[in-house]
This record gives sequence, structure tokens and C-alpha cells, in this order.
Amino acid sequence: MKNLTILSRKSPLARIQAKLVANEISKLFPEMKIKHIFKSTLGDLNQETPLDKMPEIGVFTNDIREDLVTNKADIAVHSWKDLPIDFEDGTEIIGTLPRADMRDMVFFKKLSLKKNNLSILSSSPRREKNLSEFLPKALPVDLDQILFKEVRGNIHTRFKKLLDSKEDGLVVAKAAIDRILHNGMQEFDADKEELIEMVKNLTWMIIPISQNPCAAAQGALAIECRSNDNPTKEIVLSISSPNSIASIEEERNILQSYGGGCHQKIGSSVEVLKPGLVKTTKGETEGGENISKRIFVANKENNSFFSEVSNKNYFPANKIEQSFFKRLAIKEAEKNLEKIKNKGIYVSRSNALESHVKIDDSNVIWTSGVDTWISLARKGFWINGTSDSLGENNSPGENLIGSIDWLKLSHADAENSNNNIIATYKLEPLEINKRIQSCEYFYWMSASSFKLAIEFFPEILTKKHSCGLGNTYDLINEIVSGEIYPFLNYDSWLEQIEASL
Repeated sequence: MKNLTILSRKSPLARIQAKLVANEISKLFPEMKIKHIFKSTLGDLNQETPLDKMPEIGVFTNDIREDLVTNKADIAVHSWKDLPIDFEDGTEIIGTLPRADMRDMVFFKKLSLKKNNLSILSSSPRREKNLSEFLPKALPVDLDQILFKEVRGNIHTRFKKLLDSKEDGLVVAKAAIDRILHNGMQEFDADKEELIEMVKNLTWMIIPISQNPCAAAQGALAIECRSNDNPTKEIVLSISSPNSIASIEEERNILQSYGGGCHQKIGSSVEVLKPGLVKTTKGETEGGENISKRIFVANKENNSFFSEVSNKNYFPANKIEQSFFKRLAIKEAEKNLEKIKNKGIYVSRSNALESHVKIDDSNVIWTSGVDTWISLARKGFWINGTSDSLGENNSPGENLIGSIDWLKLSHADAENSNNNIIATYKLEPLEINKRIQSCEYFYWMSASSFKLAIEFFPEILTKKHSCGLGNTYDLINEIVSGEIYPFLNYDSWLEQIEASL
């Protein structure tokens, strides 16, 4: 096969996505000549009707699929989230590139940040449902009301509508922003610079999956071929990511179980981590039922892990029981924090940053979890995003536009971090409950608590241990000689304990 024609929509983002696929094919088949066709779809031509009000299904994909079926192209490249759940015969989604970031972002005008009433442009009932619950907790202002208004158009058009209107914010998929800003192709430099110019005076936050799971398949490209075109299918399979396909299919199956379609107020995300999968479903069904599920499915089964648990042999029985330290603020650290500019600041817990400390607006603030985000927002800090209790590896390697250096606020003895540490507090050990000696099952809320416990009671190293999915798991896994099994959080571990009694 010497020639290949790739079909996609006309928007800058759609053209970038098609070129990304073409580039991967060219790496494996350098002699192949690739031609591009860009086409406007029904969804592109009708910019007035809200998507959830359109009677047609697949308004961004059906026109392209028709050209594929009639042999006008060999491959069609879509944003996978735009595809209907139910697929017609004649063509197939054969593959996808490794998935981009699945999260949503919200951009705000800086002059809007002190307002008590916000109007936000959005194109999704799912986003409106979940963000109306999360933003009042996540913003450092007391909100009286959040209104959502429909917006249509490509990414550049949506930002122009925000900037030219009285509205306060805009919700977009982070993958779209990343692909425009970081695609590495010179032919799209003008689109990149135009977007940078529009966003540079806006403030942004990345919404955590736990609070706003994505549209099924968001961040993934769907590469579509004719079902009977085996040579092209083989080419697509050679560049495809099986892991991405597996998580996407799971998301679409979950959404389909609730009815599917863009009218839904439900998001479904499957996050792939080293220990296993985190599955999140949140929103509202068409029947008005509120859904909120977040579970961890480990790579290894734990059927026998709690086989010997009893009412008295697990620790801690409550969160207070693992209060091993008193935390003492380091006052001299505050002045250093106030001097920091153009850095990423990773906050491991809310008491690492006190409300009277002034953080320069040029910095990005990232938290270890949602609770820390909400606590810091109450203290008046603008938070850009969170690791969502999945570990520091679930944090950005770069700022929105360019690379930045990251610092971590933690305690004076913190270690095992890729970030530079700024110690804002000291840990003063408290007496450990001696009940720990008689226990067989442990859940650790921090690496510091674990290391203190084994210092005084090294015999527990041979017992059965659990913790969250981040750095604590990696550290304990390297040290213990007993079994270790991760959980989403302490509450899910305790539920499993109680179910096993």
C-alpha cells in the first residue's frame, strides 16, 4: 500500500489530530504517501442549536463516516467522545493513539474571581451537573449562584466568545488545549500563538476526575476504517494503544448501561494506574437518579487477604488512632514562600500552607487531594489542580504553556520525592498506641506514620499492610516482608474489613 487518505473535520484541533495519526504512520511506513481531506460536518455547520437539543446522533461524525463508506478516504480520525455509543455496520474503530489527558479545564476572567455570581460557558449537561456541585467548594469565594450557558464552535471560537462577552468562564477538554499548545508541528504555530494570546490573561483550573469524570473516551482519538479494508486495518493496528482502547471501551460500556448519548448528565472515567484501575461514574440519569461511584480494581485479587481479620486485630480502628505526630509550623518558611515566583507548588496537606501566607499569582498551586484543595480554597488560595489522592505522579510535568520547576511543601524530614522540598512544618512524634503490637492488619495514611511505627515495632513488617495508591504504596512495598494491598482510601479499606468480619 503506497497511498493513504485521511479524513477529518476542518477545525485546527481536528487537523492537528489527523496529522498526529499521520505522523505515527509515517514513522513505521516512511515511504507511504499520505493525503488529507478536511470536511465540515452537520455539527460544524449548525453552530446555533445546543448539542443536547439536536435530534440527530453523531452530528460531528456521520458525514465523515459516509465519505469513508463511499471510498473517498481510507481512514477517518475523530475525537472518540463525539462518536455515538451504538455504531453502524460497514466501518469499525480499529485503533487509537495513547490517550491524552481526559480531564476538563475551566478558564476564568481574572476580573471575575471576586464575584459571587458566575456565568460559565459550557457545551455539556454532564459538566454543568458536576461543576455546579464542585466549584462552590473549590473556588476561594462565597458563591451565591453559578449559571451555565451553551457555547458552540471550535476551541478558538469558544475562547473568542468568552473574551467578547460578559460571561466569566469557559469549560473545555484539557486534551484539546494540550494538543494545540504542544503538538510540536510548525504548521500549527499560528493557531498555537493565537490560543496563547487568548489564555495568557485568564486563570485556569483542572477539574479532578473524582469530582467530574470525563465524557466516555474523552482525550482519545478514534481511527475508523472500512470493515472490509484489511490492509488499512493492519496499518492502524500497528500504531494503536491496546491499553487506551481497553479503558475507553470500559467507559463506553458503563455509559451505555445508563442509556448513553450526549444528552446524559453522566461522566465515566477509567484511570489506569500501576496497581490497577480507578473507575469513576458521576452525574444524573435521565430519570433523575444521582450517581456517584468511585472504586479501585486491583491488578491482583485480594479474596484471601482479610481471611484472618477479627474485631481486635486491625489498625487503625478510626483515623484518630493513627495520629502519631503533632505538627509545628516553621515560621521562617513563610517569608521564603512569599518570594517564590513562576513555580509549581505542590501542597501535601492543608496545614502546610496557612491563610496569612501570600503566594504570588504567577505560581501554580497543586494539591495532593480534593480535601486539601477545598481546605486551601477556604483559606483564600486559588488552586489549579490536584493529584486526586493518587500520588505525586498524578501531577503535571509542565505548566499550561511552558515548563516550570516544581516545589513541594511538606515536613522537615520528608523524602522520596522528585520535587524540591520546602519544609513548612515539623513533625513531633506522639506516643503510639501499644494496641498496634497485637494487630495483623494495618492501613497507613502516610509514609511518616509507617516509618515511625516500624521504628518502635519492627515486628509488624511481616503483617498485612494497606495504604492509598500514591508514593506511600511504593515506599511500603519496598520495605515490608509481609503482604501489601492498596485501596482507594482508608474508608474503602475499613468497609472491606467490616464486610469480612
